[in-house]
Amino acid sequence: MGKFMFSVEHQTLVFAHLGVKKNNTYEYDPETDKWTEKKNMPTARAGVTATVYNDKIYVIGGYLDVGTKLQRTSKVEIYDPKLDTWTTAPNMPTARSWAAASTVGNKIYVMGGAKNGNDSGTISTALPTIECFDIEKNSWSTLKDMPFSANITSQSIGDKIYVLGGFNYSSTYGTIYEYDPANETWTLKKETSLRTAMGTAIINGKIYLLGGSSNGPNGIMDTVEVYDPIDNSLNSFKNLTFSRVQNVAASVGNDLYVIGGTDGSTNGALKTVEMIKIANDENPEPEQPTTGNRAILVITMNTGFEKEFDLSMQEVNDFITWYENKQAGTGTASYAIDKHDNNRGPFSARKDYVIFDKILTFEVNEYNSVTNE
Repeated sequence: MGKFMFSVEHQTLVFAHLGVKKNNTYEYDPETDKWTEKKNMPTARAGVTATVYNDKIYVIGGYLDVGTKLQRTSKVEIYDPKLDTWTTAPNMPTARSWAAASTVGNKIYVMGGAKNGNDSGTISTALPTIECFDIEKNSWSTLKDMPFSANITSQSIGDKIYVLGGFNYSSTYGTIYEYDPANETWTLKKETSLRTAMGTAIINGKIYLLGGSSNGPNGIMDTVEVYDPIDNSLNSFKNLTFSRVQNVAASVGNDLYVIGGTDGSTNGALKTVEMIKIANDENPEPEQPTTGNRAILVITMNTGFEKEFDLSMQEVNDFITWYENKQAGTGTASYAIDKHDNNRGPFSARKDYVIFDKILTFEVNEYNSVTNE
């Protein structure tokens, strides 16, 4: 099963490529609960990985049939949902399937996966290698290896990549690693239940791990775990309706969609779609008391210039949600911040539009407007 799914922009759609060594492309609209077939991907393949940059979906690697042999591929093809068109990018250096791909800034990081272990492709060997595609330079480079070899899943939040679970063809991993691309360093953050080939998605800065398998076809799961990078916590969540592995997941607003996969039976791929509504105040762990009702948001631009805004915590949280969603590949390129009464002058309102790719970092300094602490 090779497939991927993304929500792109604010079009309330989910993009999916489903099937075994096929090139079908489908668009799912959650508002109408309708599927639309789109332009076929140029190369039929399975076991792909994918990520989003500027609302375009980069489909990377996988495996395909070459004569009677199963062959890994290094192909990179780019889908533009707005134009319904496919283009190509330079091949990555290493042909691989079942890898992970995440975008940080203008670079795509492809990690792990599997290569052919014999000439026929019937044996797979897990990889530890990382390759980086610089989108602006349109070129690939090789980085330091991962601390282990495995087929893995990843999600990026801010300037970090979180690598979740994995499988090395002999055992399943139960770990969450944090990868810092700037320094090429790895930190083991959390031990989890054994899990691989699960769907993952981000809502409110938390990573949802949905289904997967702990032990091949004998360990297919319906369980859900939620990882919060802020406090490094991992909590159980309500189970899926169906056990499934090699499924896909994406978030549209606060709605979580889980599509397809297999339950290990002879019926093959699942066609079911599950939707989980995540309330704004819904947390798998007890709610922590807030430390203030307002904050000074300090945004440092990549020029070194700092912008300060005195905002309510709701406004700050809305900004953080926009930033994290855009980092994950969805959302608008700019965000409007209300300057309220700050130097309003003769105007009825003043807003400062900050551009995502111009932000270097930001800081939140909370305070209480009543006690002024």
